[in-house]
Amino acid sequence: MDRLTIDQTASERLLHRVLYVIKFLRAMVLHVTLAALAGLLFATTGIIGLYPVADNTIRALRAGAIQQKLQGGPLGDAAFWTVAAIVFAAALAALVWIYRSITAVRPKSLRFQAIAIVVVALLSVHESWDDLQFAFDRLNLSFAVLAAVGVGLGLFVFPVNVAVSLWQVSRAPEPSSLVATLDPRLAPSRWTYLNKLLDLPRTPLRSGKTLAAYVLAVIGALLLIASVMHLLTLGGAFNRLSVLNIVCDQKAMAMANCVALSSTWAWQIPLSLLLAVAGVKGAAWLQSTAKRLGGLSVSDVLRRPGDPFLLYLRPFDTDDVILPAPRLPPFSRLFSFRPLAVRIEEELFDVADGYRPLIAVGKPGGEQATPGGMAYRAYLADSAWQDYVADKIRRAERIVLVMKDSDGVRWEIERVVAEGAALKTLFLFDPAVTSAAEWERLETMVVPLLQGAGVAPQGLGFAARPIGFFFENGTLVEIVNENRTATSYRTAFSHFLAEPLA
Repeated sequence: MDRLTIDQTASERLLHRVLYVIKFLRAMVLHVTLAALAGLLFATTGIIGLYPVADNTIRALRAGAIQQKLQGGPLGDAAFWTVAAIVFAAALAALVWIYRSITAVRPKSLRFQAIAIVVVALLSVHESWDDLQFAFDRLNLSFAVLAAVGVGLGLFVFPVNVAVSLWQVSRAPEPSSLVATLDPRLAPSRWTYLNKLLDLPRTPLRSGKTLAAYVLAVIGALLLIASVMHLLTLGGAFNRLSVLNIVCDQKAMAMANCVALSSTWAWQIPLSLLLAVAGVKGAAWLQSTAKRLGGLSVSDVLRRPGDPFLLYLRPFDTDDVILPAPRLPPFSRLFSFRPLAVRIEEELFDVADGYRPLIAVGKPGGEQATPGGMAYRAYLADSAWQDYVADKIRRAERIVLVMKDSDGVRWEIERVVAEGAALKTLFLFDPAVTSAAEWERLETMVVPLLQGAGVAPQGLGFAARPIGFFFENGTLVEIVNENRTATSYRTAFSHFLAEPLA
């Protein structure tokens, strides 16, 4: 049997950057779509406020339309807004193109996009120079500083950071992990893909609770995106400046009004930024509430005998193990709004959600409620769980088994081997296993069982202390990662699911 080792250590830090860029792209896709709808509503009815974050952009566009009309420009109102709509559509297409280039790790496209983003950022800063000079010469100094920071952050620092991430992805030392983690094959339907793109629940809408959970998640996503975009644009400071630079003339009264308005904005913008921070926290609360509401039982998701599913087997104390937070770059840490330290099961569920139901047996004597964001549970008596698990091992499409030296895990491994299911199983090592003695006991327990079944090669050992391993087309695939964070286990599971086993 061949042996393949996938060392994810070097690519994990990069993967964190990628996941952050993906989060940003998802937010931008929804932001641009909502901004386009708000602009369309204003252009056709004159109504503003559908998406408040876009109001300053709409006002800047409106001022630009008036200016070009007064200066005898070639475009009428209808044509101007048509051109604006085309620009919005092009921006949306570019965001989707970048997203698809990342998920497929297309080096040439990623490098072109990185260079294009830097060029556009430099041009944007250059074109903003006149507006900033006008602000520092004639408007409130505090407002001018806010506008300058807004230009630096929103038009240069953040885009260049994204460009650096894209360039690094194009040079990924181990791209298969990135491809697997973001693999569109794990989103088999358009509905699942859309919800995954927007980071919304993919849990089946089987009850009033799950519908309510989905609605709360949508509201939380909209609030999060609006708050984050408000922070990134520094309260729309630069768009406000663009409007002032267009509408303010050299008359003393008009300029006095502009100075007064900029002075008002100088204290309103910091206040709105505080509200946006509160909005981020509120969005996180809505999304965590939605997750708690979204729990279903095994019988809720497996309604027919032939329904496909993934089986999650583990020692029950693994449920209480909190994985260490990954080492994130500064911007990744800034925009990671959920707590970074999570349980293995949360990561496994998020990978499987929308692809196949991930089911598990609930801890005997534990709370009988099914938690959201975790594997769908069945609660059984002590006398019934082994028959139940044996049946599920036979029927599962794939199995993920967390290994530790315990009687229950030994029985599960023996059952997996006896049912001929080892070739469809991802064997993960419990993160609590750290000492050399624990690794030696695990090796003594697991290796003879797999070799006795004829599925593991001679000389199999765990000297490299892998995250886990699985069998693919006659090859033992060993996944190694020194970091052992939540992302490590997420990537291992994604790689396992994305690869054909036969």
